[in-house]
Amino acid sequence: MSQTGAIMGLAILIGWLLSVIFGLFLPTVIATPMSVVYAGACVWLLRNNIALTGAIAVLAPLGVMMPALALRHMLVGLGFDIPGFLGIEIAVFLIAYTAFLCAAFGLIPIDLYRLGYDPRSVAVFAFCLCLYAFFMGNWFLAFVVVSGQFVWMMRWGSSNWFDHMTHVLLWPVALVVMMQSFRQFVRVRTRHVR
Repeated sequence: MSQTGAIMGLAILIGWLLSVIFGLFLPTVIATPMSVVYAGACVWLLRNNIALTGAIAVLAPLGVMMPALALRHMLVGLGFDIPGFLGIEIAVFLIAYTAFLCAAFGLIPIDLYRLGYDPRSVAVFAFCLCLYAFFMGNWFLAFVVVSGQFVWMMRWGSSNWFDHMTHVLLWPVALVVMMQSFRQFVRVRTRHVR
């Protein structure tokens, strides 16, 4: 199941990337479905190809969060109402995830990553995130947390919960999204001042 999940996750990410590229030239309602079908067909046909298995090896474990965010972005572009994240939430995530990555690389002398193996720690993290999602009305976050918890409990892929909920690529993606949010905030404030 982990190989199938990795292939599906990679297909979603490739479809998302293609939808962004095709969206430069085509309307979103055409670009997104075309991209998803094209990516799915390519990944399925090349599933035993060394290039695809190499991409999975480099990006693995993809986890739940990256493909879920890519799907959310495509569906929002098609007009679906799916809650996202506030700029302040993204900023807090960037700070916390930077500290997490620094600890993982040994720059901070705390081993936070090992907590992802402990069922009690994982239960606390998942409960806190679901509680936060409930209070913020963000069912998307709750869905991702529950999905990540389910995949982790079923032992599909990594045995570390953090691998299902985070990915190194989330750092640059979150940084770009936060910069876009800041730019929009500045534009709105500038309009109000005028």
